[in-house]
Amino acid sequence: MVAYLFPGQGSQTPGMGEELLTAPWAEEIVDTAERLAGLPLVEIIRERPGELSRTAVAQPAILLVEWLAFASLARAGCVPQAAAGHSLGEFAALAACGVLPWGAAMELVALRGRLMEEAAQAHPGGMVAVLKLPLGEVERLAEEAGCTVANYNSPGQVVLSGPPDMLARAQELAQAAGGKAVPLQVAGAFHSPAMAEAERALARALEDVPFSAPRCRFVSAVSGKPEESPDEIKALLSRQMTSPVRWMEVIGSLADLEVEEAWEVGPGEVLTRLGKRFGVGIRFLAFREVMGDVPG
Repeated sequence: MVAYLFPGQGSQTPGMGEELLTAPWAEEIVDTAERLAGLPLVEIIRERPGELSRTAVAQPAILLVEWLAFASLARAGCVPQAAAGHSLGEFAALAACGVLPWGAAMELVALRGRLMEEAAQAHPGGMVAVLKLPLGEVERLAEEAGCTVANYNSPGQVVLSGPPDMLARAQELAQAAGGKAVPLQVAGAFHSPAMAEAERALARALEDVPFSAPRCRFVSAVSGKPEESPDEIKALLSRQMTSPVRWMEVIGSLADLEVEEAWEVGPGEVLTRLGKRFGVGIRFLAFREVMGDVPG
């Protein structure tokens, strides 16, 4: 069984997906994405990469590259048996599973990026990755510092989210406990209560979007479990922005489903590197590695 994994914000790089963006077959997808996002995404990726630091720009740009990667695999006859996405990547995963139409996913992500950027400006904050500490210790120091656990990424890597002063306190506590705390280059306190206003606005937009039953196994990063009910998937997505990304549970669920390979469908190798830390018997491959074995 092969699972597709779609990365989230932070995976963007200048010139990402160059070979996909310029493929003749990609023109219709690119045109649709730029029209729905209201942004010259290809120009930004290729010529104005500094704008990719903006949440409102990065999110639709990443989704475009992810969908082009998915489409290139589909053209080669590859079909996922399971899919999951890290934060933003869930929208691509839902489109890949047939739960959401691709165009609806792009419209929602463009809105999501704008809402999250506005929320980050209204409630300044950031994120810190805590390394080399047991999960329980990280949760304890997060509570003491007043931070939120945002991402359960892998054994030994948990991300905290919150206001600058609380993150500074969390860093002090992590270092005192023998761990390491690394500030992330993000624009806000994502997956925390700072995103509550943005979450409510996106939930209202989701109400009018039809969801279908997944064509392949979809594992939610909000619940960490396989989900089949369109209504439940929508409910989970509607509270995604303030909920932690349960990536460790996602990988555990994929292992329980007897997934043999997990392909990172999108820019970079963030999820591939994380996956190799689990030791669950799944072979994790970045998109460039997969395409080396896929014709066309």
